[in-house]
Amino acid sequence: MKFIQGGPFGIEEEIQRSNFETKLIQIIKDLEEGYIYKYNNGEFTFECAFCNGGGIFPNIFSSDEIETMVCPVCNGIGFSKIKIAHENLIKCRFCGGDGKEWDSDGYYTGEVCPVCKGFGYVSLENLSESSTENVFWALVHPKIKKVSQSRFESSHYSDAVEAAFKEINCEIKRIVKLNSGKEIDGVPLMREAFSPNQPIIQLADLSTETGKNIQNGYMQIFAGAMMGVRNPKAHKNEEIDRLIAILQINLASHLMLMLEKRL
Repeated sequence: MKFIQGGPFGIEEEIQRSNFETKLIQIIKDLEEGYIYKYNNGEFTFECAFCNGGGIFPNIFSSDEIETMVCPVCNGIGFSKIKIAHENLIKCRFCGGDGKEWDSDGYYTGEVCPVCKGFGYVSLENLSESSTENVFWALVHPKIKKVSQSRFESSHYSDAVEAAFKEINCEIKRIVKLNSGKEIDGVPLMREAFSPNQPIIQLADLSTETGKNIQNGYMQIFAGAMMGVRNPKAHKNEEIDRLIAILQINLASHLMLMLEKRL
């Protein structure tokens, strides 16, 4: 089975294969235990990701009205159907596989995930360039999408990437100024913000060696992105192609997600 090269957000083929095999193993286990059953032609019925099989809105919502509403994904049945006998099936990165939409603060909005439509998984098989692009933008962090998409779609690829990393820089600059009063920019800003010694923005548990490595690693990634991606585009008219722009916007999206998941 061949997976999309690089995968969304740089996921390597080996990781995609492992994730896919894990899902298949779980499906087979659920099938044996009677939680799902084969429908036909490789289509499986499985527990609805959005309502967790309950048939109504998730119990995280406290409203009495919502708690009695029928699940919009499975229509109250508690099960959904999906084809798994094809390539490039991946867990939805936007919702993490739970079928729900998240806001920028990490809370459920009460809506179905706009990417996987509540199924928890998406397929990238046989997509045209335009539909592939739609999937790409659906997976990009909303703040990055807001500043980059229109530039990208008008073929201003370098401007789209520059706007993405400027957005990251501005967000970190705001946080650092709010917490320290310092007003710095670019590489010095990233090193100040993510320093593994006394970070203003903490990404991992610094009481462990692994956490320190994560913090230090991302400090270097953020700083490197400013030095190697944003700065060259800000200082001269640099033209890049569509594929490079997609990869660099992917990186910006990942960094923005890490920033929002800070401790």
